[in-house]
Amino acid sequence: MFTSVVLMSMLVAAGVALPGGYQQISYAPIPYNFNYGVNAGATNFGQEESGNGGNAKGSYWVQLPDGRLERVDYWADGSGYHATVSFEGTAKHPSYTPSYGY
Repeated sequence: MFTSVVLMSMLVAAGVALPGGYQQISYAPIPYNFNYGVNAGATNFGQEESGNGGNAKGSYWVQLPDGRLERVDYWADGSGYHATVSFEGTAKHPSYTPSYGY
């Protein structure tokens, strides 16, 4: 019995000491690029982005109901998401005319 315990202990110690063990598979970053856009009458929005697996850069935009175009330019990396929002055009609101009765 003692011999089998010693033998098992030696086998476990030899198995732990062997190189190899668990290996983390490392993949190379895959560059990508995509975009889309919709422009149909008053509907205008889209996005474009490119990246290399660890960093991304792009923008997205939308035509607002008040007539302005809102655009968000951004980049993202290990430090986080960084965005700059801008508006093009001047907001136009319809004038209100009160109506009386039905």
